[in-house]
Amino acid sequence: MDFFHSIPNAIKYLICILFILAFLIFIFLNFSPVFGASPDKDSKEIIENSKNFVTGKFLNLKSDYKNISSLSESSDKNSTLMSWIAPPKDKNPTAPLPTIQFHGNTLTEGKFVWLGHSTLLMNTAGLIVMTDPVFNRASPAPIFGKPFDYDNPINIDNLPKVNAVVISHDHYDHLDSKAIKVLSEIVDRFFVPLGVKAHLERWGVDADKISELDWHDSEDYKNVEFTLTPAQHFSGRAPGKLNSTLWGSWIVSSEKVKVYFSGDGGYSETFRELGERYGPFDIAFVEGGAYNADWSEIHMFPNETVQASIDLKAKVLFPIHWSKFDLSIHPWDEPIIHITKEARKRNVNITTPMIGEVFDLTNLPKNPWWEALRN
Repeated sequence: MDFFHSIPNAIKYLICILFILAFLIFIFLNFSPVFGASPDKDSKEIIENSKNFVTGKFLNLKSDYKNISSLSESSDKNSTLMSWIAPPKDKNPTAPLPTIQFHGNTLTEGKFVWLGHSTLLMNTAGLIVMTDPVFNRASPAPIFGKPFDYDNPINIDNLPKVNAVVISHDHYDHLDSKAIKVLSEIVDRFFVPLGVKAHLERWGVDADKISELDWHDSEDYKNVEFTLTPAQHFSGRAPGKLNSTLWGSWIVSSEKVKVYFSGDGGYSETFRELGERYGPFDIAFVEGGAYNADWSEIHMFPNETVQASIDLKAKVLFPIHWSKFDLSIHPWDEPIIHITKEARKRNVNITTPMIGEVFDLTNLPKNPWWEALRN
C-alpha cells in the first residue's frame, strides 16, 4: 500500500486511463455486433460434418501451386513498416475517382454494374443479384478502412430492388454489417458459405432467408442456380476465430448467362479445375488488387488474375477488388495498369467499365478511365 501511495499522481492517472481503455477494448472485441456471431447448434452440426472442416477449422484444398508472379515493381517485395508509414505519393488517389451516377432503373435484363471493390449487381432471369455488399468502411474500427472518394457516391438508396445477395467470406471489405442491416429488410435471399449465416442473423436477417452452402453445393432460386466453389483464402472476423467460417467463390448461372465471381483468393490449380468442371463462363469477375509478396498465397498478382481467367475459360475478364480501399502498399491504380497490359499480351478479352457504368456482354466498355487521375 505504501508503494502505491509513493507513485506520482500523474502515473496513477495514466494507469487508470490505460486500465479503462483496456477494459473498453475488451468489451468492444467481445460484445460488439460488428464481429458477428457464432453458429447455432444446427449450423455447427453441418459445419462439423463438412469434409473441409478439420480439427476445428476450415482448410484450403491441398495445392501444388508455386508463385508465378513476374512483377518486378516495389509491390512485389515484402511489405515493411516504413512502406505503410511512408507510402509512395501515388498510393491513394489525389482526387475523387471519376464515376457514373448509377440509376437503378437502367439495370435491365442481361446488364451488369460495378459499384467498386468486389460489389456488383447483375440482372439475369428477372433476378437482380448483388455480390459482397460493402458501402461503408472496410474495418470494424471507425478510424480505419475509409473508402476512396467518388465523384458520384453510390449508396444503398440508389439501388434497385435486390432479390439475392451472395457473400464470398466474412472479411470486412466483403461483408459490411451496416449494409446487411439495411439489406435485411429489402433482400429476399442471401447465399453464404458455412458459418456466415450466424453473422447475418445477428444483424437482423431472418434465418429463413439465408442459404448456407459448402464447396460445390448448389441451390436453385427462381430459375437461377447459385453454386459455392473453392477459393484459396481464409476467414476471420472476430478475434480468436480464424477460419471458423468458410470462404469461397460463386457461380451464378441462368439459361442466358453463366457468371463466375472470385471473392478473394490466391492463384492455384483450382481455377483450371473449375473451368473444366463448370466452364466456360460468359464473364469472370476476378480479384486483382491488394496483392503483395507477403500474402501471395491468398491474393493474386495481376498476371495471375489474367491466367485465372484463362484457366476458367472465361469469355470476358472483369478485374475487381481494387479502386475503393487502401489495402496494400502498391499504388491504387497499379493493379489495373498491369492487368490490362497482361491481358493484351495474352489476347484476353477484358472489360474496364467505370464504377456505376451499366453495361452488357454485347457492348463491353474498354475505357482506361483511371488514366485521367495521372494527368
